[in-house]
Amino acid sequence: MKKDEHKPWQKFGAADILIYLLLAILIFIMAFPFWNAMILSFNDGKDAMMGGIYFWPRKFTLDNYSQAFQNSSIWKAFGISALRTLLATFLSLLVTSMFAYAASKPYLKFRRFYMLLLLIAMFFNGGIIPVFLTIRNLGLVNNFLVYILPGVFNAFYAQIFISFFKGLPESLFESARIDGGRELTIYFKLVLPLSKSVLAAVGLFTAVFNWNSWYDNMLYMKNEEMNTLSFLFVKMIKSQETLENLAADSGIADLANMGGVSSTSLQLATMMIAVLPIMCVYPFVQKYFATGMMIGSVKG
Repeated sequence: MKKDEHKPWQKFGAADILIYLLLAILIFIMAFPFWNAMILSFNDGKDAMMGGIYFWPRKFTLDNYSQAFQNSSIWKAFGISALRTLLATFLSLLVTSMFAYAASKPYLKFRRFYMLLLLIAMFFNGGIIPVFLTIRNLGLVNNFLVYILPGVFNAFYAQIFISFFKGLPESLFESARIDGGRELTIYFKLVLPLSKSVLAAVGLFTAVFNWNSWYDNMLYMKNEEMNTLSFLFVKMIKSQETLENLAADSGIADLANMGGVSSTSLQLATMMIAVLPIMCVYPFVQKYFATGMMIGSVKG
């Protein structure tokens, strides 16, 4: 070996080693809670209460997942959640981006008034009771549309879209208008294809919110056939907690007689089931995610 040849690791300085070490620690901090939750979902609930489980199940079991899937309504609830997520995400992106495109143009009539309303909507809301009364008066109680229409417009995401659209060269729109393009044609054929990154980023946030949402189901939906997956899981966890409390108060049963399933282990199992579809979708939008959020939130 020649004297001027260096070993591969010798090209790293102290600063590089420190950076990689900090990144490794950061990755561990972010990844470990998810990994720990996953292995606990595969562990016996009573055994998990003893603690000391960090990297691998101590008493492996599928009882937690078996109890989650024992509910006959789970597949119908899955379909309701999937349909809600798809429709709500699509309509929210369409309505919010259309408003943002118009609001990004300085020649829009009453633009300042619209922007004032947008600013008010970002920081103030009517509260639970006025919102409930509005939903009831619109006839959305026990209606599938209650999952979609109230969130079809998001003021915060509109600001992100406005910042992104302002960053697009105005010469593109001028050329399109010279060629005879109208605003809707420009929006659908020019603006949307250029906005894939911000659409993917905002769409992912909107989809995750709708997929995990259960509070509106509890407030506005009394029809058991229209329950979402998240709300169904919440009901299952609450039922398990009630069973455990009754067992503890009566003193005639314990977790061992319940098949080793605790409310915590059931909660972790349902969390893993709920997060799986989002994990399957994320790789397809990940390449747009960082770019969309940076462009949409930095440019003004």
